[in-house]
Amino acid sequence: MKNVLLMLCFALILCMQTQAQDSTKQTVQTVIDAKHFVFQPTTMKPSRGRTKHLDLGYFLKVNGDTLKVYLPYVGRAYSAPIDPSDAGFDFTSTNYTYTVTEGKKKSYEIVAKTNDKTSNADFYLTVYDNGTAYLRINSSDRESISYNGDLKEK
Repeated sequence: MKNVLLMLCFALILCMQTQAQDSTKQTVQTVIDAKHFVFQPTTMKPSRGRTKHLDLGYFLKVNGDTLKVYLPYVGRAYSAPIDPSDAGFDFTSTNYTYTVTEGKKKSYEIVAKTNDKTSNADFYLTVYDNGTAYLRINSSDRESISYNGDLKEK
């Protein structure tokens, strides 16, 4: 009797977990297709150097036709900014391209390329079904940098 009850409880938990994963997958796909999401990084990894943990407050927001980025940068810059406090990625762009493809291992590959002359950068965001994400930024005037974090609905 105890074994039957234990197996029934285990089956119920497994069923609930599967439904939660399906719900998360659909939410991720919905916000990506609607272009309304926020990527919040928890760590950053420069091309040269160690992984650094980040505080809250940094983001990459996609809101329809607007791309807003506020991310720190550590690494080699090929041209120095005029204002030393302008070392990170901190801009808003409405002139960018946005493409989504389905990737391997239950993921989505998002490519956002800015066309502004002042902030020309390519953002490669890999989003997994569970909401975790990996962002790699390639810029014409800096070494590449990557971030790990979570994708949230805006």
